[in-house]
Amino acid sequence: MINIEDISKSSNQSEEKQLKSTSTSSKPKYSFVAKSLFKGSNNITPYYLSTSNTFQCVASESIQTWLLSDDGHIFTSSGNFVLDVSSGGYFVELVQLNSNSKTQIWTIDTTNNKIQPGNGKYLDIDSLNICVAPLNGNATQKWTTFRRAPIPTGNWGYFQSKQLDSNNNYWGLSVLNNSTSYNTSVVMNKVQAKSIGQIWQMTNDGHILSRLDGNLVLDIGPSIDGSKTNYHLNTNVYKANDLMQQWGINENNQIFNQYYPNLCIGFVGELGVDSTVNCVLAQPSSASDINFQWIANPTYSLNQIVSEVPEPFPAYTSGDLLASYQYLSDDATNGYTDDIRSLYTSINVNLEIFYVNVTNATCPSSIHSTEDFSYVQNQIKNELTYAINVRLVFDNYSGFYSKLFSQGSTNLTNLANLINVDMSSDQVVNGDYTDAITSVFYAIISEIPIGGSIIANISESAVQFGELYAESNDSGPSTYQVTLSKLYDHLNENYENEMANAQRIKNTILQDWGMMSKTFALCFLPTNNPSSLNINGLDFQKISTIASLAYQTAIIQMLLPTNYQIYFTPAGYYAPVSSDDYSYTDSTGTYIMAEIDNCNSHPPKALTGFKTRSFHIFLWLEFSYLCDLLQYGR
Repeated sequence: MINIEDISKSSNQSEEKQLKSTSTSSKPKYSFVAKSLFKGSNNITPYYLSTSNTFQCVASESIQTWLLSDDGHIFTSSGNFVLDVSSGGYFVELVQLNSNSKTQIWTIDTTNNKIQPGNGKYLDIDSLNICVAPLNGNATQKWTTFRRAPIPTGNWGYFQSKQLDSNNNYWGLSVLNNSTSYNTSVVMNKVQAKSIGQIWQMTNDGHILSRLDGNLVLDIGPSIDGSKTNYHLNTNVYKANDLMQQWGINENNQIFNQYYPNLCIGFVGELGVDSTVNCVLAQPSSASDINFQWIANPTYSLNQIVSEVPEPFPAYTSGDLLASYQYLSDDATNGYTDDIRSLYTSINVNLEIFYVNVTNATCPSSIHSTEDFSYVQNQIKNELTYAINVRLVFDNYSGFYSKLFSQGSTNLTNLANLINVDMSSDQVVNGDYTDAITSVFYAIISEIPIGGSIIANISESAVQFGELYAESNDSGPSTYQVTLSKLYDHLNENYENEMANAQRIKNTILQDWGMMSKTFALCFLPTNNPSSLNINGLDFQKISTIASLAYQTAIIQMLLPTNYQIYFTPAGYYAPVSSDDYSYTDSTGTYIMAEIDNCNSHPPKALTGFKTRSFHIFLWLEFSYLCDLLQYGR
């Protein structure tokens, strides 16, 4: 028997590429997570449909996230495999798409909590293996589907409590006093700029990594008064297979521990009364206990919106409704079209003028129902209002992004000259555009936690949208090694792809009533809300300055030959460096330029000018701050 776990573990990159090129197209429409209503032998443990069989909710969202296509195929999150029933008709497998196979077509019945393949049976669990069976009424055949809270796997950000203080300030998970020492308490502090101890990354294996140190993770601390259900939280050295250091986020936005799956991270005390509030690992009083609910900042709210089930605009197909729509469209556009919705994505029209024209329109005598006319008129006014605000958000983002890269060639040449790098050479460097963007937006949210996430929300959505687009179109941001002579062309191509991805997201939203409504609502959330897209009052000059500095740093890292990188050793620890030419030391620690595979092996004599002058340039660009970006930005 080939089960789900067997196939998922046997897949590799070359197989995935083959599947992409040979499979029949079936475009995924939206992502979902399927949770079994079966509680396990202890009647507590939750189980989820996973590419590694049914397990508890884990941090690696990709293995428990599925894509449902409009024709009923259920894809893995990568889009490379689909669910199918085995030839024996019992176990479920992950296989290559075959659009002619009825057993690869599934129906999700959210009313009765059932998932059915085309053979008429029902998705079931047999000793934690996924199978199909005739209807039996057991809990193992009952599933609930939902969009799980976004998990910032691989991205830096804050874990903010949903509970605000009396002044509507957000509080975040924080390492006490920003200490890099192990066994330091993890507490709650008000989210603030440049507090590196508040920034975390959820790794693919479920560890929550602190930005303070590359080996510092969230761990369970000592018991509270000897309790077996209440613990403090500490930092500790990373241990690969320690379940006490591994975490997940469930559909209630609770961060639970993999060793104690019924215990979640919360806090005791009142936010705002004390400058520091203690965090605990304990059992929430309920699924809605707000003291145990968290928001990842940035939330990447657009990711969720563009992944949801499409919701079309209200249809006007006949009678006075259709006549009203066509008349208003024609009147608003001065006779250009009788379908105004077709222009929402057009960059050459003024939607504000359309709105004024629709508002001033009066019902003609040819339309008998003034109620139908008013209904359509109000709907189109709402649509135009939403479209205007959505376009404004993306136009501002595009302006920021264009400014960031507008002098890309000049900046690249200047930096190369400063550190004696020959941009015409065939020296291979790491042209990792995604890493560069990650560094830029980490810098923004670190320096401007209130508001910076708005830019990051759009950018990260563009990156992920581009990756999905690339899977089916061989286009989008690419990550590979290039020669110095090709670096600018490579970066420019990725920049143009990124701009195109943002445009695709905007157009996707503007062509869907549900997505447009949800995005419009985000445009009016308070700026300090992690899901906000409210650009009013944002200091774009400050954001651009921070982003430009971080991008220059990322470029310098790219200009290093691929076998060299920047290492960091905290103050008080031994730094393996033999020459000051290869290092810089300040109060936080020592930064070293050395080979990726050997931190004791430094650049050869031929790169002497490169190595020494590059450190001088780093100093000029606020060295300690920038190397801090480089330390974790890759």
